[in-house]
Amino acid sequence: MVLAKVNYQTFREPLAYITFGLISLALPSSFIYEKASRVLFYWSAYFSVAGLLMEWLSGKKVLFNDKKAVSFLLLGALYYSWSLYADYASPSADELFFTAGKRCLLVFIIISSCTHLVRLGYISEIAVKRLSYASLGSAFIVASGFALFQSFISDERVIMGINRATMSAYTYSMLSLTLLALLSKRKMTRPAALCFLTIGILSLYVITLTQTRSAMVIHFCFILFFFLSLFKALKSKNIILFFLASLCVPVALSHQVIQNRIDTTFEEYVNYTKGNDQTSLGSRFTLWKMGVMAFEHAPLGETQYERNNFIDAYLKQHGNPESWAKIYIKVHLHNEFIQFASLFGIVGLGVLAAFFWVFILSEIKIYRQITPIAVMGFTTLLYGMTDVLMTSLEYILIFSVLTVLVSTQVKQGEN
Repeated sequence: MVLAKVNYQTFREPLAYITFGLISLALPSSFIYEKASRVLFYWSAYFSVAGLLMEWLSGKKVLFNDKKAVSFLLLGALYYSWSLYADYASPSADELFFTAGKRCLLVFIIISSCTHLVRLGYISEIAVKRLSYASLGSAFIVASGFALFQSFISDERVIMGINRATMSAYTYSMLSLTLLALLSKRKMTRPAALCFLTIGILSLYVITLTQTRSAMVIHFCFILFFFLSLFKALKSKNIILFFLASLCVPVALSHQVIQNRIDTTFEEYVNYTKGNDQTSLGSRFTLWKMGVMAFEHAPLGETQYERNNFIDAYLKQHGNPESWAKIYIKVHLHNEFIQFASLFGIVGLGVLAAFFWVFILSEIKIYRQITPIAVMGFTTLLYGMTDVLMTSLEYILIFSVLTVLVSTQVKQGEN
């Protein structure tokens, strides 16, 4: 036991810096090479486990009651338990969530370890803030630069390093808005204001390059909210008007893309009202309707195989056997809450609601303002209205890394 203490005294600080260093590197690498970020994430988890084990051997008390960490633990437990049931009950379990569950459980360990390291001072608050800002800033620069590069060499939607335009849009938007939320809490000096303006304008332009409709609308609304919030900080109408007018720049540069997406949305909606759901938007409407019906059919949850058979049979019986919804049900229902309800039932809805309570309502209740963590929760909630994020391996990684980098900047006694 003495040897364990001596060894830990020797390695505890280097181990803390290695853990935070790996986490910090995982974020920017997510937007250029997903595999690298995955490796860095897993190694940070291994070092976190090693650190917690050393703490236990040295007799130190480790707290596992961080609400954010516990919310990931609940998600991981939900994914594992449902996947075990589905693997046993279904003759063809095409889509299980073992990997998503594993990542959520590792997030629980990483957050618990990092908050413990900060709380006991194994890594200084100054070092944490520097690493966090360096990671967030470099991630934004790398992601924006890669997106602009892709737009120059191709007319296709930019995908960065995630290889899906929609997921790239959601994660990049969350990163950019978190940065803006952090900057809005600082004293708005001229350099800070210039950085604020640059992030807002550039991020809005990059989002239009992804051509993701929900992100284009939601991200613009958040940017507008942040710019208007500067009224209190700057108290200068001229500067605020300049900031607002600057929003016209990315809109003007992307006016053709925006117009095309508006026209496509209107056309797809009209087709749906005429009974044709063989479009991206029309299939979503059908998916949402079918998902709600599947939940009513099995409120305690069911396997994906059972749910898909129910939806397929309903579409055939009601004269819509060629619906595009039949294609997408093999992936998900393009709505977070409906997806959870249709598969995990009432329990799943409760776990998801608890997750958003911790990351949104609890944050606002504690700090009496919209914090960067609350912004992350809001964006996830809103983008989850048209997609499913919290079972996406890439989104879980980026969301959890952002959680660590942002939340550990706050003194643990304030939580």
